[in-house]
Amino acid sequence: MKIQSIKRTVSVAVMCLYLLIVTISCTTSTALEREDDTLYQISLLNALMLGDYDGIVTVDEFLLHGDTGIGTFDTLDGEMILIDGEVYKATYTGEVVKQEGSETIPFAITAHFDSEFEKIIERELHSIEDIKELLDAAIVTHENDFNSFYAAIIRGDFSMVHIRSVPPQEKPYRKLSAIASTQPEFIHNDITGTIIAFRFPDYMDKINLPGWHLHFISDDRTIGGHLLDATIPSGSLALDAKRNFSLVLPERDSFAQLPVSADLGSQTVRVEGKE
Repeated sequence: MKIQSIKRTVSVAVMCLYLLIVTISCTTSTALEREDDTLYQISLLNALMLGDYDGIVTVDEFLLHGDTGIGTFDTLDGEMILIDGEVYKATYTGEVVKQEGSETIPFAITAHFDSEFEKIIERELHSIEDIKELLDAAIVTHENDFNSFYAAIIRGDFSMVHIRSVPPQEKPYRKLSAIASTQPEFIHNDITGTIIAFRFPDYMDKINLPGWHLHFISDDRTIGGHLLDATIPSGSLALDAKRNFSLVLPERDSFAQLPVSADLGSQTVRVEGKE
């Protein structure tokens, strides 16, 4: 073979390798961008409402899909707060415990939080209704798009937080509406901490809770749970819109037989609120 032909062959090979690397790089970049704009959910809210409490995804796997989130754990054991890439369990005894990677999750939401809108809280928020109004106002100011998904983080000083957590359950599992009244509640005063919040549009009913769902954790990671009420004299808000949604469903007969399309709206409202 002539030297010129060898050079041409080598040049073509190098060009093909370059194009392959560029293609892989672009594909990887696109995948990462899509993941950054994705809300990742384990199972359905209606499945949880109907008593499907067995974990299906490990904490380690969950953390691959986000650094901020809320949910619960196997057997409905406690409230999850995923903050700054670390998973905590707020137990029914009032303790907060960092979770091992092998712990499993039956229902939760997470996302890679990338703040798109930030605001200093300029007035005292007297209730959870005030907090939700502030969050909705941030959406209006940011894009006025209530058909997208949102994650939000509120950090600040709290004059009062009213939280609760759920005790672990034993089989045969009861429906969540039957357990709601057994959840211990706690009130704490003069504490600094963070609210992790997610908002789903109305059309996601049965898949998740339409509107805002909020969990709280203190800065020292000793107090946390599902947020029922709060008073915030000062703080800051960060908001992140998500436009992709990824859902993982359980692969088991018990889930397959659940009437997950049932209208459980009134039960969900009772479970979510202070009643």
